[in-house]
Amino acid sequence: MASPAASDDRAEPARNARSEFVRAMAETSPAMLWMGDEVGKCVFLNRALRSFWGVDPENLAEFDWSSTVHPEDVEKLSGPFGRAMADHTSFTVEARYKRADGAYRTMRTLANPRFDENGAFLGMTGVNIDVTDELAAEEHTRLLMAELNHRTKNILAVVQAIARSTIFRDPRDFLRSFGERLQSLSACNDLLLRTDWSGVLLDELVAAQMSHLSGIAEDRILASGPTIRIGSREAQTLSMALHELCTNSLKYGALSDDRGKVRLSWERTGEGAWQMEWREEASTPPAPPERKGFGQTVIVDMVKSGLEAEVMIDFPPEGFVWRMTSRVEG
Repeated sequence: MASPAASDDRAEPARNARSEFVRAMAETSPAMLWMGDEVGKCVFLNRALRSFWGVDPENLAEFDWSSTVHPEDVEKLSGPFGRAMADHTSFTVEARYKRADGAYRTMRTLANPRFDENGAFLGMTGVNIDVTDELAAEEHTRLLMAELNHRTKNILAVVQAIARSTIFRDPRDFLRSFGERLQSLSACNDLLLRTDWSGVLLDELVAAQMSHLSGIAEDRILASGPTIRIGSREAQTLSMALHELCTNSLKYGALSDDRGKVRLSWERTGEGAWQMEWREEASTPPAPPERKGFGQTVIVDMVKSGLEAEVMIDFPPEGFVWRMTSRVEG
């Protein structure tokens, strides 16, 4: 029968192997692991955390981790840390720390107290998790949701205005007119989604609004102009205006007969301003409207406010002219 001393001798290599395994795991772990003493001073930083702070293993005794905390986060960190050290309890906290290259990164620290075999408090053991990108993604999502909510409310307000004006203007054709106006708004939103609502190019916006004329009169609208980008709000307003101009021309203007043409052009006019002109050449010029309808409200009033523009409409002998000048770009 083996003596207790002999059993201990055989167990010692196993204990040493386990200890070496634990040390190797801690040292090579991609997680940033640390161990502090009873006053909060670092007694161990693994390779990942030494690399983060630029600490040489030989200089660990002189390293003061608290000097790397962002000045604005000192109080935020010291409360949970101080209470946990005093009460010998676990704590979780987020704070910004200066990396070796000078950049601040937000760390989520999770720590637990450690004790010796007699229950005496030895300090804390913990892990630091870099959550900078995670928090940035959460903030980006929050901003996107807020922006989506804002845009949804704006779109619903526009839809309500379209519905009220359409049914008041021509109740018998409500479904057709209302549907066409919603399709115009939808075409603009499709463009904006492709650019993450950062704006659209005028030529793309014009093409989208003219697409419903395919097979009808698209070859009689001559569109040209330089590359100009406008913002999402301005694009929605302008898309509605172009739709109303097309619709009005098909009903009463140059596109209502086979010989009429429309010249749609835009250009920069200097000092950050740009101009767009819709000029109709009709065999039978339309007469000025007897009253102001929804279409005129869109092409004049909404364009003035939505694009901070000056708007002019005229009925010369050869047809109809709409011109706007804006300083708003995306």
